[in-house]
Amino acid sequence: MLFTSTQRIEEGFRVLTLQYPLSEDAKEFIEEYRVIASHLYWCKRLGLEPAKKVVERLWQKVPSYWRWHLVDLKDPMYLFKGVEKSLVPYRTILRLPLVDALHERKGAYIKDGKLVLRLSKKLELEIHERALKWLEKRLAEKPDKKYVRVFERGNKLIVQIVLHKINRVEIPRNPLLVVIDVNSSYGIAVHFWDKKLIKTIKFRPPNRGNRWSHVRELMSNRDLLYDQGCLTQRQINVYSSLIRLTLKGSAKGWVQQAVEKIVKRVKRMAKRHGKEPMVLIDKPDYSSLHGTPLQRTLYSFIKYLENQLSWYGVYWEENRLYSTMCPLCGGKLVLDEKTRRARIMKCTNCGFKEDRDNIPLYWAIKHLPALKGEASIC
Repeated sequence: MLFTSTQRIEEGFRVLTLQYPLSEDAKEFIEEYRVIASHLYWCKRLGLEPAKKVVERLWQKVPSYWRWHLVDLKDPMYLFKGVEKSLVPYRTILRLPLVDALHERKGAYIKDGKLVLRLSKKLELEIHERALKWLEKRLAEKPDKKYVRVFERGNKLIVQIVLHKINRVEIPRNPLLVVIDVNSSYGIAVHFWDKKLIKTIKFRPPNRGNRWSHVRELMSNRDLLYDQGCLTQRQINVYSSLIRLTLKGSAKGWVQQAVEKIVKRVKRMAKRHGKEPMVLIDKPDYSSLHGTPLQRTLYSFIKYLENQLSWYGVYWEENRLYSTMCPLCGGKLVLDEKTRRARIMKCTNCGFKEDRDNIPLYWAIKHLPALKGEASIC
């Protein structure tokens, strides 16, 4: 069966990441904090008592705003929950973040469009207008928890505003069914079903072919100039940076945009039909994607999608919905006809025919108790 219980807790997170120049005072404070926090981490990990000098230094150097999640086991943001079972880090000094609630009386808060951080000194940091509007919209959705993570990366001050929402959801009795085929011929196919197929939308992952052609040209120019002795090591590093930047961001941006569109369409379609949405995600087997160009893109898509659905309290399930097995008799489906827009599969046993992207929808309808008897797609 696809469902084992009628109710569960879903937790969704939205994160706004901000980046600022790192002042010397802030850098010195973060480095001091990392050393103290790492000492407490290893003591917790090894079952030892922290050194008295380190504890005294914690009370002297680290303000109370950033201190309690290191020492108070009952703190909801306690940093070392379950460290005994986590993987052993390869560093002695860890890049542990400063964590505190986003509140006027805590270590970080927002006032007059600025982010105020109470580190060794009070810092007032500008928030870009676009980021501020995004944050206002998310706060209007009433998250249950709001907190801040502060750390240093690449000699930059990184601030993450994390919003956490907890929803209690249950299986809709008369749902609007949404089936998301993540292993379709297009990359992603989304089917909306309400006693009949309402709509199908498809998303193709970005074509990186043009980017790779630019990368090959950069590499060819770099190698030619290097063979002629015209490049210093610093200039070679510049070429390497250009190559990384050329390939960076395309897949991540596509994932975020595709998920935003799908979740918005799910909410709008459910409201239009007066029903609660039920989302089934066809997660492909690891073996079918391992080593392919889409492996990282499609798995990050699933993770991001599930997080957004959980944020909005939409019931979802992750299941294997077959596209090469007949939903009527269980026989094997083979490719019968291929066009520019579709791959028609045919059952070798009963003669069933259908577009490969639509077959997971048959399996979803067949196994859902609320939709029994509605297994034909018109």
